[in-house]
Amino acid sequence: MSFLVNQPFLWMDSGIYRESPLEPLSRDEALAAQMKRDGAAPILHLWVYDKALYLGRRDAKLPRLEDALRHFGQQGFGCVLRSSGGACVPLDAGVLNLACLLPDTTISIDAFFRFVTGLLAVGLRDYGVIEFGEVTGSYCAGEYDFSIHGKKIGGMAQRRTRFGSILQLCINVEDQPRGEWMEHFYDLAGLAEMEKNKPIPFIDGKTVGSIDALTGKSVSVADVKERLLAAIQSEWPVQPAAFAVDAQTLSESRVHLAERLDLFAFTAEELRKPDWKLTAEP
Repeated sequence: MSFLVNQPFLWMDSGIYRESPLEPLSRDEALAAQMKRDGAAPILHLWVYDKALYLGRRDAKLPRLEDALRHFGQQGFGCVLRSSGGACVPLDAGVLNLACLLPDTTISIDAFFRFVTGLLAVGLRDYGVIEFGEVTGSYCAGEYDFSIHGKKIGGMAQRRTRFGSILQLCINVEDQPRGEWMEHFYDLAGLAEMEKNKPIPFIDGKTVGSIDALTGKSVSVADVKERLLAAIQSEWPVQPAAFAVDAQTLSESRVHLAERLDLFAFTAEELRKPDWKLTAEP
């Protein structure tokens, strides 16, 4: 890939989010919009959201989605309908999100997945052999799941913008009952009642794990960030940089996601309001 030859990746960590769960996605979108600039560099953007359900487009068809979101709001979860592919993913303070952004709209979907698969295999090698391939029964199951000892610790989804390509992934670092959460979510949302267009065929919470539980070591998100950077830098040019997007581009990106792509987002506080309704129609 020619973009790697003279352009090091910028490693940008934008921290932890607790307000609108659309915000980190807006920042990914703004970074992609800035790819139109001459000499734009590829970016690795890291962030954490505490805590929310990141829904896929297919989840919007669940017959009792509103009931499920209202219930999870009582448990402290916000929600957002995301723009990339896949189905619902639970995020919390123990999940590290990473977006790989390229100033390239011509790279094939498979080639982009293969590149990030290689990057992850190197970046997470301190934790053992990372296996790639669908983990049947896991939430948001797909060809580019990644796992340790057969249990899913993360997955990937892509999308293209006018000026760049984005591959977004999440890594379960610190242990939480995420598989159980998703079993309960899909039960409340009416997955079993659907005869067609199911977001996932079924879910078995026992198929999901985390780095710390599967390695038997005490591992934090901060640990994984540090090891990821060191390992990736051993193979590719990567330069830490302050997160930076201009205010106008960020504002335009929020509008684009919320209005043009019809994405909805609610904080846990909003979901807990007695009069809350899921009024957006994706």
